[in-house]
Amino acid sequence: MSISTNSINCGDDFKSAENGEVNVDAICLENGQEMELKMAKLELENKEQKLKLQEMMVEQKALKEKMAKIEQEKDKNANAYQFSTILEKISELEKQQKHQHENTTKANSDQFSKMQNDQKIILEKINELEKEQKQKKALLNFRQNYWDANVCHENLEIIGHKNLIVHYKGIELVWCSVFAVHPFLLNNNSSDIFYYEISIGNKGSRLIFGFALKQQNKLDGRMGNGAYSYESDGKIWINGERQEINDEYSYGVGDTVGIGVNSATQQIIFTKNGQRLDSVDFFVAPSFADVSFYPFVSLAYSDDQIEANFGPNFKFDLATL
Repeated sequence: MSISTNSINCGDDFKSAENGEVNVDAICLENGQEMELKMAKLELENKEQKLKLQEMMVEQKALKEKMAKIEQEKDKNANAYQFSTILEKISELEKQQKHQHENTTKANSDQFSKMQNDQKIILEKINELEKEQKQKKALLNFRQNYWDANVCHENLEIIGHKNLIVHYKGIELVWCSVFAVHPFLLNNNSSDIFYYEISIGNKGSRLIFGFALKQQNKLDGRMGNGAYSYESDGKIWINGERQEINDEYSYGVGDTVGIGVNSATQQIIFTKNGQRLDSVDFFVAPSFADVSFYPFVSLAYSDDQIEANFGPNFKFDLATL
């Protein structure tokens, strides 16, 4: 039996044959081809594995990106939720602050309104007290005043238990006068206001009233020097001299007229039915400072009658002076 020189490269493929010669080259070739097929198959498998690995890596990358995106969305959602929660808290705080502000504003408004109302009530009371004090002060000199039967013309009679009504009982057409019991002292250092009113009853055809110096005037005839008066035909007499006549100032039956003087300014006050005669602006002469004036009334026609009001309740509001 002969052996090929290539048998040394065949390894395990070399076999002895008792009955014939073995072709070592063929066996090696066959084994080499088989090996190449296996290697090719292995390379193919490796390539497939690489492709699968690459695909898996791509999928893994995609999954990672997706997971990252999900995490981002999750963070965004969490942030959005937190932001929404913060906004809700801010809104709730704003509502609470607004409610508190409204309550505080309402409380302050109610308190301010109450304070205003209390202040208004206090001011009204103060005004009432001032008015009352002013009226009391103005009426102090006339509170107990009345017509003096001892200083009264014989043609006149004083009627009533308060001696406030004067009636003309004579028939002559002549001025007949009567003075009040108490005078007032005109002093420019005083803030007193002296005032009284008369109401006209019966005919009231012709009359005049005011205040005058008693010692310088008689009970018959018109009052002259030191007399300040208001006549029924609308005449204004200042210190015995006629100053003004106005039909609107005339008065008669049913009317209530008044005269007074502000001691501080010595301005004379004339009123008709509770209204001041604003256009009249006269003053007592400076020479009559610190002298006593007496209220008086003069009647001229039969059955003329007046009733005096020396206070405290007048038609004219002295507090307006």
